[in-house]
Amino acid sequence: MANLSTSQFVDELNRMFAEETEAAIRYLHLINAVRGMDRLMVEPILRQAFEETIQHALVIGQKIRTFGAAPQLRVSVDCPGEPLTGKQAVEIALTFEEAALEAYQDMLRKIEGDVVLEEFVRAQITAESQHVAELKELLD
Repeated sequence: MANLSTSQFVDELNRMFAEETEAAIRYLHLINAVRGMDRLMVEPILRQAFEETIQHALVIGQKIRTFGAAPQLRVSVDCPGEPLTGKQAVEIALTFEEAALEAYQDMLRKIEGDVVLEEFVRAQITAESQHVAELKELLD
């Protein structure tokens, strides 16, 4: 790890663990907030994203354990109780998927030189990039 100590990398992973967990909570909220005919189209997409986001959190938690640590979770999520259209839900999802992509890209810069960790983070970047592209396509 070129720029991070092991404990700093675990801190970064914990930050991403929290971010993915927050995203899963947001997806759960969006699944239930979409109303009207849009729900038929958007709900399956949001459910799939929810499941993938949970999977990302599980992978990160496992990665934290490989460093001999236990995942630490600090989340702060506020989901308003307003009905949403499908378009609004996708726009909201795009916002937090772009934030996750940016966070992984930032982490990659910090770990430059450690091939194993770079591969892990690059895989996460690939997954987040695909999510962002899929959501953008829905908004076209």
